[in-house]
Amino acid sequence: MKSLLYRAMYSALSPGGARGKLSILVFHKIASVADPLAPDDMQLAGFERILDFLAEHTRVLPLREARHALLRGTLPSRTVALTFDDGYHDWLDTVAPALRRRQMHGTFFVSTEQIDGAALWHERVVAAVRALPDAQARLSYGFGAFADLSRPERRLALIAALQARLKYLGLAQRREAIELLEAQAVSALLLPRRFDVAAVRALHNQGFDIGAHTIDHPILTECSRAEALAEIGGSREQLAHIVGGPVQLFAYPNGKPGRDYSQEHVALVRDCGYEAAVTTSSGVASAASDQYQLPRFAPWEQGTTARLAYQIGRNMRAPDRRLPPLAPASATTGAATPVRALLIASTFAPLHGGSAVVYENLCLEMPRGSIRVLTASRNYLNQAEIEGWREHDAAAPYPIDRIALLRPPLLPAPAHLLVSLWRLLFHDLALYASTFWRAARLVRRHRINIVVVGELVTGSWLALALRGVFGCRVVIYVHGEEITTVTGGRLHGQRRADYLKAADQVVAVSAFTCDALTRLMQVPPEKIALIPNGVDTTLFRPGPPAAELIARHQLHGRRVILTVGRLVERKGVDMALRAVARLARARPDLHYLIVGEGPERARLEQIIADEGLAGRATLVGRVTQEDLLRYLQLCELFLMPNRTLPDGDTEGYGLVFREANACRKPVIGGRAGGAVEAVVDRVSGLLVDGHDADAIARAIGELLDDSALAQRCANQGWQLAQDNNTRAVAAQFLKVCERILARAD
Repeated sequence: MKSLLYRAMYSALSPGGARGKLSILVFHKIASVADPLAPDDMQLAGFERILDFLAEHTRVLPLREARHALLRGTLPSRTVALTFDDGYHDWLDTVAPALRRRQMHGTFFVSTEQIDGAALWHERVVAAVRALPDAQARLSYGFGAFADLSRPERRLALIAALQARLKYLGLAQRREAIELLEAQAVSALLLPRRFDVAAVRALHNQGFDIGAHTIDHPILTECSRAEALAEIGGSREQLAHIVGGPVQLFAYPNGKPGRDYSQEHVALVRDCGYEAAVTTSSGVASAASDQYQLPRFAPWEQGTTARLAYQIGRNMRAPDRRLPPLAPASATTGAATPVRALLIASTFAPLHGGSAVVYENLCLEMPRGSIRVLTASRNYLNQAEIEGWREHDAAAPYPIDRIALLRPPLLPAPAHLLVSLWRLLFHDLALYASTFWRAARLVRRHRINIVVVGELVTGSWLALALRGVFGCRVVIYVHGEEITTVTGGRLHGQRRADYLKAADQVVAVSAFTCDALTRLMQVPPEKIALIPNGVDTTLFRPGPPAAELIARHQLHGRRVILTVGRLVERKGVDMALRAVARLARARPDLHYLIVGEGPERARLEQIIADEGLAGRATLVGRVTQEDLLRYLQLCELFLMPNRTLPDGDTEGYGLVFREANACRKPVIGGRAGGAVEAVVDRVSGLLVDGHDADAIARAIGELLDDSALAQRCANQGWQLAQDNNTRAVAAQFLKVCERILARAD
């Protein structure tokens, strides 16, 4: 009786002929033995129950045959096609025999990287986490909360979090993260048998269709157009060579329309010669469906027969979701909506400093018309007018709007509550109101759809208020110290976690910052986009030492060590001076230059006097951007032994390390904060304990005495800087913005 009921229901929901509806089911790995660290893998027994249900209540046809019948108007009612994604050797032992016994057909979409190389990336994650030590594993990308892996459920949770996070990273970052895990294995990496050429041919020779699923299984929206074309077309060519014939079908990795692929990728699939492509959007296909966006449905293994019947029936009623045709205005980016971003930041060029440089470089490299800036004309630290802002803004190739202050000025702590209330009522609220009014006018006039916050504590309220009124998306840029340092603040300091969780996306400049966001602020890892700071390699480049600087500082015949940065305690200049003092006695040709200003200057002057470094160490002070390049080209090695202070203040990344690398200089950094990512130990330079003057001295001596090591670090650091320049960073940021807008659409 139930069987007749199900058939009648499916005949009504999935008719044949001219009104034909095609259900396409998607499966992945079908395991004969359960793996406790891969609980989502469908088991063979459950898979066979699904096949038996389909055999009794539906008609299972090959996807190619069903698609052609659909277009001709001859598709039988209750038709289902079966597809399988990724590529698993288990298919030969589980899926293929089960299908053959029931005289059913399947289409297998294969990611080809594993055929001649590494295993599937998500299988590598499982194997690596299984082999990690119970404690002290180094986990980047915001997973520092998983320090204790002594219980199986913690490993299972880490695998789920990693796979969700790494899925949307670029291929290079994904490989780097997996290799970091694999390098820490304390037992053998137990990888499944590779789905190789012989396995592909075995399935093909048994009569099953082979389709393409890219090479590396990237999210196509995270790829450049050239990368996407290579992935889409390259996998087709590889598989066609293996099976000895054309490969006509394609499956989008992950496959959610707008989020995982765009209409640009639909066009690329068509241009590469495929006849059709499948997504992972629910629904059924009809003759009117886009043949390059055919929907698919993933049935659940668990549950009763009635529940399975309900799932399939519900999917037959789901609408066919697909992307609309590519609009001409978005053809250059592949996004449904062009990015129109407003960056709000108090710290912006021509001010010097890490975040100001990062934001200006981002704006310089973004496509014309995609970003504008709202910033201040006065420095909130001292309320003085920012020198040269008019000239800077007139020359900038992107629009900049300024008001006097975006945030209340930095004032001494109030003596009591009445003073605090007076400041809030008679100064701060008026400033907030005028700032919101100016920002709102810009958002409305220029149809801003993304507001980018440059300062978490003092700018997030404004972005969230603008979203509430205009519906624009919110991105918060986080560097590190604003998370790790204890912050009070008159109004916003205690709301950092609330601001971060309310944002549509949080951009972190280092894996250290990712970890701080998840561990200290409980931001979900999937909300964080890791975009390391990039180097302007058109500005920072190798060059000969400037004769004028050599003469100015009397450096003829000297070996020059350089530090560049604000003179604050976390930079470790005090320990660097003590290290240089230890070396200077035996190295009369050593000279230490310190470029920058800050509150530590008086204390550093005293250390120079106490250590007898007069004439051997020079506090240069603040310099222009042009002179900064000349100082980097002048030195033999760059030194900044940063450290984490008791209040949590630390280096979020340390862009200056990469700027020195871009000038082909080896670097020495502290083993703290995000500097461990900016400085790759014994690759681009050396990492040391920033609290230990003797360790710093040993590192300096090693690079001065070992010319081969110094040259190797200089060359490898230069290549790292080229691979992570400002153009690459802007491209990553643009992808993040496009993905946010695609989700909103």
